[in-house]
Amino acid sequence: MRKWTLPLLSLIVLAGCTSVSKDECLQANWQGIGYKHGADGTEYHDGLDALSQCGEYGVSADIAEYKVGYDLGLAVYCEPENGFTLGIQGVSYNGVCNSTAFRKAWQEGNDRYQVQQRLAYIDDRIDDIDRRLKDIRAELNSNQLDNGQQKELYRERKDLEHERKDLRKERALLPLLNKLPSVEISSQW
Repeated sequence: MRKWTLPLLSLIVLAGCTSVSKDECLQANWQGIGYKHGADGTEYHDGLDALSQCGEYGVSADIAEYKVGYDLGLAVYCEPENGFTLGIQGVSYNGVCNSTAFRKAWQEGNDRYQVQQRLAYIDDRIDDIDRRLKDIRAELNSNQLDNGQQKELYRERKDLEHERKDLRKERALLPLLNKLPSVEISSQW
């Protein structure tokens, strides 16, 4: 069996709201709807709320069948590999999995996501600092400043250069955090 469906599951999770269409209610595949909700990582009570929409179409959901499907789907969602995938994509942990392995894998993925986000912030901030330093140089070379304005620009330049130096050090160290051991994701053909 190929484990290529995990990235697809995370995209489904990102899609958002849980609902049941009129056709789904009328076709009454409660186990299939439950499976889909479980595989999407939908919280059980949210799934039940979605099923309550079927009442608008005069259909009563079979909660027992829904629960069977939901549990099967949730088992797929709660695989550690999926937890890692969700974490590295920055998807919040919603607590539907009672698996320590899933939670640990999600945390590892999320830690890596946080490092990547911090690196992006640092790069953006350094670019901002470089632009401001260029502007300060131009202002100082303009000879249109009084002594107080010059002192203020020199102080700002010094502060920005210090901040840039610290950010560069941090940026150099952050990739080391990304070299932590990772979850092994295997493909079976």
